Amino acid sequence: VILCSPPDKDGKINPAILFAASITRVKKIFKIGGAQAIAAMAYGTKSIPAVSKIFGPGNQYVTKAKQLISQEGIAIDMPAGP
Repeated sequence: VILCSPPDKDGKINPAILFAASITRVKKIFKIGGAQAIAAMAYGTKSIPAVSKIFGPGNQYVTKAKQLISQEGIAIDMPAGP
């Protein structure tokens, strides 16, 4: 179980997100968000492993990225977004 979350302007992840990650047994946290995070989790990179299923909300770009990867058979929760 991994978590991708965009950092704030100081490069930090919101403490509430970190707390939620700690109580849900997230193994690794990466400072990345958006469609880039969806692609990284879907296909894997040198530092971010590919995952079995991608969960979470996002904007229109995240929604489109999730729709595109689901067409390739990569599991998503749903194409949520605005």
